[in-house]
Amino acid sequence: MNCPKCRFDCDETDNFCRRCGKSLKPGTGFLYSHSGIILLAVILGPFALPAVWGSKLIGTAAKWIYTVVLLLIGVYLAIACWHAYLLATQAAQAFLGAGL
Repeated sequence: MNCPKCRFDCDETDNFCRRCGKSLKPGTGFLYSHSGIILLAVILGPFALPAVWGSKLIGTAAKWIYTVVLLLIGVYLAIACWHAYLLATQAAQAFLGAGL
């Protein structure tokens, strides 16, 4: 088995390349663990879902829980952005109306 990055000859039991550290088994790196997915969710929100479903480290039940939570957070953020937009337009109208 060869490393896909540096072509170093690795054993079949290796999870990472001994020369460059590249993961030899996709879906098993830090970003695919529970901690990594939570970190991605904080940074990316619902855009972390591909990492959730690409993970080989977490079970199907956990994947569904992460999916539901991330989608609920995404809907909440979309509604909050819409309300902020409405508030900004009302404030602009009030400001422009007061200047006349």
